[in-house]
Amino acid sequence: MPYSSQKHRHNAETVVMTTGTLFVQFLSAVIGACVLSACQCNEPVVTQSATTDNQFEFSRIVMGAPCRVVFYAPSEESANESARAVFERLARIEEALSDWVPSSETRQLPSLAAVQITVGADLATALSASLGYARMTDGAFDPSIGALTKRWRAARRDGRAPDAAELLTLRARCGWQQMQFDEAAHTYAARVPGLELDFGGIGQGIGADAALAVLRERGVTSALIDLSGDIAVSDAPPGRTGWNIDLDDPWHTKLELANAAVTTSGDRFQHMDVAADGGTTTAADGETTTRRSHIIDPATGEPLTTRVEVVVVARTGVEADALATALSVMGSERGLALLTKLPGTSARWRYETERQPVVTSAGWPTPALRVHTMPGIATF
Repeated sequence: MPYSSQKHRHNAETVVMTTGTLFVQFLSAVIGACVLSACQCNEPVVTQSATTDNQFEFSRIVMGAPCRVVFYAPSEESANESARAVFERLARIEEALSDWVPSSETRQLPSLAAVQITVGADLATALSASLGYARMTDGAFDPSIGALTKRWRAARRDGRAPDAAELLTLRARCGWQQMQFDEAAHTYAARVPGLELDFGGIGQGIGADAALAVLRERGVTSALIDLSGDIAVSDAPPGRTGWNIDLDDPWHTKLELANAAVTTSGDRFQHMDVAADGGTTTAADGETTTRRSHIIDPATGEPLTTRVEVVVVARTGVEADALATALSVMGSERGLALLTKLPGTSARWRYETERQPVVTSAGWPTPALRVHTMPGIATF
């Protein structure tokens, strides 16, 4: 069956779902989306839920969003064990990277400047990858903007956007160049006080790759991980050439992927409307408003106002996730220049404008095996 690549927004809710033969019932308080939150594993209750003889599917809330794990295994027992190992691994990543849970390792980092601390392996991985993409994108991807994301998250709840003076103060607490990380020693320090980290633009990609690694270690070579639209796959299902992925677009585009990943980023599901007086409202209130994305431009400290959806196809979940955010900020002109240096990665920008509706990079959708579009679908 096809799987849909799109970001979702979730409100607080009680979730009761059968996850393979794991039965999970818990309360997940989720405000906004693309935030990391904690979860707990429950004991299994045996039920049959394989969708084919050897295909198994498991679901639960992970990192504040639905996570689906689909893979092929020789038996229900081994599938249960593998799924439990995946969710335990994802829980450890949440405990390391969450900017939402006060007890996470990220939230426990020193708030004072020049205080050095040794971090765990998962946080070190996130720091290394994030700083790498920050350098690659000239700061369009920036893990240090936690103070800004927290303030704009509050604006969505409280109805008041920060003014220019407050933004200036917050921006002084940000900047990936203000992060000091020793990859060999796993030591971290901030060069400015009050710097806060936010791995919301890369954490789900890290999680998807880690989940596939867990399954590979257990001999599961054909799997799909879907973390709220951040999709990563390993080998194709038995007897097929790849996994079918539906893109949520006007053309009903279908990708076929193996050992690759795809992420979609945009403001369709996550945004707020800001009125001229700085209040957050909706168009129904009758005021003139500007839609602002959940993605923040580190150069300005403000959410994007360009109406664009970016799809990235890459070799790994972490690359697709980070670049979907960065290319949204960079726009198509700067983004295309970057992608010429990344031959195994491609992207598509879909703008909400008549002037320049769709831009694709060379080779789109590399590294997909093939792409299908439904005939008769009108384009912009």
